[in-house]
Amino acid sequence: MTQFVVPYAGVSNSLGDDEIKAVTSALTRDTLAMGPLGREFEGRFAEMLGAKHAQATSSCTTALFLAAQVLELGPGDEVITTPQTFWVTTWPLQARGCTIRFADIDPDSLNLDPDSVEALVTPRTKSIWVVHHGGRAVDMDPIMAIATKYGLSVVEDCAHAPGATYKGRRVGTIGDIGCFSFHSLKNMTTGEGGAFVTDDDAYAEKARELGTIHTWGPLVDRESDRIGPYRQPAYYRDPHVRSAFSKSYRDDRYLIGNNYRMSEVSAALGLAQLAKLDQLNARRQEIAHRLDEGLTDIPGITLQRARPEAPSVYHLYTIFYDAAVVGALKDDFIKLLEQVEGIEIVLRYFPIHLLPEFRALGHRYGECPVAEKVYFEQQVQLPIYTHLTEHQLNHLISGVRRTINTLSGTNA
Repeated sequence: MTQFVVPYAGVSNSLGDDEIKAVTSALTRDTLAMGPLGREFEGRFAEMLGAKHAQATSSCTTALFLAAQVLELGPGDEVITTPQTFWVTTWPLQARGCTIRFADIDPDSLNLDPDSVEALVTPRTKSIWVVHHGGRAVDMDPIMAIATKYGLSVVEDCAHAPGATYKGRRVGTIGDIGCFSFHSLKNMTTGEGGAFVTDDDAYAEKARELGTIHTWGPLVDRESDRIGPYRQPAYYRDPHVRSAFSKSYRDDRYLIGNNYRMSEVSAALGLAQLAKLDQLNARRQEIAHRLDEGLTDIPGITLQRARPEAPSVYHLYTIFYDAAVVGALKDDFIKLLEQVEGIEIVLRYFPIHLLPEFRALGHRYGECPVAEKVYFEQQVQLPIYTHLTEHQLNHLISGVRRTINTLSGTNA
């Protein structure tokens, strides 16, 4: 097994005494589920974002499932999204029978290209789902303009971008719903975890019920407060009764919820990490700035363009490789980085419209030519995490330079 000098880290940032104390304290409390720490985390996360409502979830995936259910997307509804994402962005849509339309991406930011979105809108389009790739905000103004023009909802997948901004606004608060990830690899972590965020009171109420093992639908008052010969006693403490004695569903068109809750231990870890989020993101920006300085002006390597209106929080650090300039394929570049320089490379992401489940639905190569070309020929993600050492950072820079020099026969 290769011993990497700069490995791909399984934890996004080093955890320390603050996190240990928080988790240890949580373990001494009366409950490990549905307790005060979860509520505190939700309040502080909403406050950080400037959002009205935040609901802690077990993952970003479950937050996205909540979003699809809250919006009541279903068979026949079309949703426009990006092919440059982790496949679970689309799973809630597939599970609910939606038709997914893939717009193409901007070749620099790797985000959804607003110019490719409007042409995909049809009378059956109901929503646009964006992904803030790598910690860089999508160009949201034109996305929101399209949504307003056609009466569409907008869901922001913010898995890569907690704390990131677009024109001064935190991502996740610009569309109708924001979904966040606190997975081990993310900029802040609860191990596994996520959040559903919205400013819409009705969406928040609906999500709270559906995400905590309840049902949702139009209820009407019952004519009688009895079930058979029995009336609900005043001393009942059985929460499972809910509204059985007083309410009935108007019909059978109600929604079934699920258990998407975050544990108290995860919430404790999240509170400790949230307190450091700005510091953690600043460290990533510092590392990215150092890499930019060290990798600039290398023939065959292009850096992502800085966007002052949407500064990246660098969940990923991406460079673009030009095989024609270097004189070797991208695969050769990655192979030397790993096998000679000891720099582990994990690419993000394979164009999901080319996965078997989407090919089975008729999606094909050539559907998103920019995403395809950039993935197969150009993009490379270098390791980035807050606990990169000075030695590892210098090795990343010198290793890329040496590899380009080896492949091109020049002194890069």
